[in-house]
Amino acid sequence: MSETRFRGWPSDRALARWGWVLAVVVVALQTATHLVNVLVLDQRRHWLDAAVDASVFGRTNTVAIGLCALFAAVGAARGDHKARRLLLSITLVLLAVDDATGLHDRIRDLPRNSELAAAMTFALLLGLALVLLVREARGAPRVARRLIVAGLFALGLAVAVRIVGAAADVGRGIGETKKALGVAAEQGLDLGGWLLVAAGLASAVLGEAYSPSPPPQGPAFTATLTGKPEPESMTAATLPDGAAKTSRRSRYATTRLPRLTGFRRTP
Repeated sequence: MSETRFRGWPSDRALARWGWVLAVVVVALQTATHLVNVLVLDQRRHWLDAAVDASVFGRTNTVAIGLCALFAAVGAARGDHKARRLLLSITLVLLAVDDATGLHDRIRDLPRNSELAAAMTFALLLGLALVLLVREARGAPRVARRLIVAGLFALGLAVAVRIVGAAADVGRGIGETKKALGVAAEQGLDLGGWLLVAAGLASAVLGEAYSPSPPPQGPAFTATLTGKPEPESMTAATLPDGAAKTSRRSRYATTRLPRLTGFRRTP
């Protein structure tokens, strides 16, 4: 892929650095805003509540997942492993739709049989996304791999915090302050994780675009006793015997220079 198409774009390393900065800044802003809204404003601003899907940070989380799907689709269109990346893009689109609508939060309201089927479907969808992202990280450049792995680690921590919070019966026995801190930690890890994964996928796409393709090289040919040229090796020299051991200047001094000056070296 030609690098000239991306002239003026940031490199994959620069994009990775900006990905780290963006994730840290956005998560810090979300955490501070959520804590102020809950502990100071008594949750009077629902659009600032990080736990609400319709809040500004909830929509930011959906956009981050959508960006992951977009970069996976771009990688499928311009790079290798098209089928795997296309499947990853479709899986991430489904997760973005679920995040925007909050479908996974309504599973518990379904009938018993439907609840079990929906829970298994959602778990399979998450597992498929995890496997595909791990495969993508393994084949990505180092800077992109670090972002994707860090993002997956943050998403795993978000799930762990949610499970621990549910087991501890958050909001009933530990107080509003600890509940607010737990929700801020979970939502911050969730948002930061998807932002890091999106930056990693984008960096991987740019890394593939900037990787130069080596020019094709053919093997050197040498003449055989039959007069037919045969390949000797990819790097074998085709100069006469002894020519490779002398420099260009010394060869010029012993061949062409005497003819120009009329001087002949006596044997």
